[in-house]
Amino acid sequence: MAFKADTSFLRFLTMGAVGVRATIAHLREQGFEAIELERYCASNKIWATKVKRLRLPDILCARTGLRVEVRAKSDLKVRMSDAPNNPERRWDVGLRDDDAVAFVACDGGGEQIRVCGPPVFFLVGDLRTSVNATKLGRPKSAAEGAERDREWRSTVPSQDGEIIEVTKDRVVAQMASGRRQTYQLGDKAAYVRPGDRFLRCASIIAGVVPRLAPLTAAKKKTWDPLPTLTAPDAVDRYAAAKAIPHRGLGAAKARAALLAAMKREADDRVALEIAASAARLGADAGAEHLVSVVSNHSRGDLRMEAVLILTELGTAAAARELKRIATGAELAGNELRQAAAWGLGKAGCRAYPDLVDLLGDQDDAVVLHAIAAFGADTSTEVVASLVAVLRGGDPRTRAAASEALRLVGTGAVLRALVEAARAGDGQRAWVLATLGRLDAATVRTALAGDALLTEVEPMLTLGPTENWLAVAATASDLRFLLQQDVPA
Repeated sequence: MAFKADTSFLRFLTMGAVGVRATIAHLREQGFEAIELERYCASNKIWATKVKRLRLPDILCARTGLRVEVRAKSDLKVRMSDAPNNPERRWDVGLRDDDAVAFVACDGGGEQIRVCGPPVFFLVGDLRTSVNATKLGRPKSAAEGAERDREWRSTVPSQDGEIIEVTKDRVVAQMASGRRQTYQLGDKAAYVRPGDRFLRCASIIAGVVPRLAPLTAAKKKTWDPLPTLTAPDAVDRYAAAKAIPHRGLGAAKARAALLAAMKREADDRVALEIAASAARLGADAGAEHLVSVVSNHSRGDLRMEAVLILTELGTAAAARELKRIATGAELAGNELRQAAAWGLGKAGCRAYPDLVDLLGDQDDAVVLHAIAAFGADTSTEVVASLVAVLRGGDPRTRAAASEALRLVGTGAVLRALVEAARAGDGQRAWVLATLGRLDAATVRTALAGDALLTEVEPMLTLGPTENWLAVAATASDLRFLLQQDVPA
């Protein structure tokens, strides 16, 4: 039974996001000023509205201009997706020779995806020069022009170890098991020297690509993004716009350059990003452009992108605009409302009082996004508002408030629920039910010796700590199984 088929895409997306985050952290540790270039590449949030993006690498160094594409792999290989018969889907479309590709080994087993070792970097130019040494895998679908895996052969040790000898023909390593391992190079280049340590399934010690990316040299480069705002290539202009707010340039000079570029920009996608950077630097005209795109643009994907940018800005003005979008009757059924609810929460503005107001919305998707958007930093005042909904709201809104409180799950939530349960005013059912859905050990410790624990105990027993069928993955599997109810 393919229990996990409905979650496979999310798992793939999560691995990519984890890989991007790990690569950004690694580059920053190495002295690069790494930022996300392609929006949401470091997130696994799925939106139905697909933004028609430029062909962008995932990461940009705002100081040097280095761009990095990230490939997270559960089976580490130097491998890129390629469609040899489709020029728009070739493995290197939109990449420059001095861009890098980072290959990141991840452990895809279990509930959590984790990175197994530091990224391994290669320059796109070096991948291109060695492309004749690659091999193509089978088509990923039966469609004409389907993508295939293009692989540059490499050596990935299966144990931890240390390099003890490197010659033109071989690499000799001392493995963690105590045995010596010799790797014949053949047409491969060695990427290691004696004394280098490596990690099992996470290090590449040799391959047909002639070298690892020389990041030390790349770190010494400098790049001025302001002149690049007038570059002929749209991706270059986009990258310049993304970098400028991170460069510490004079705010007035940067704002003026961005606003001038925004007015002359012919590509609507690039113009939107220029406006976003201008807004980050306090330019009202930039923020106005974002609002105008949300309200008036004919392209739904750009309207969605503008909402995501408002989420990133996280300002009070952005929160007001997101609240307007989330509650806009003219947008009924539009995913923009869900995105706006999401942006009001922990992903962006943290305007949690506004989320309380959305819990009574009649659009299920909007309410679900509002519930999920509450964070652990939800204030005691907002917690009190949610508890008030538990005690006095309609059944639909009470259910939403209960789930939000469960997800927040802080000590403030526990204290507020205990106080409400002791009020004795007849409005206790949802309060007790919510108490019973908090962490069982925490509730039992807080209520030890209290008669209230007797009322809550049966619900604690049904929680995932003690009831294996309540664990999210198992509950999902069971629901999927129960849907298979058409008799043979």
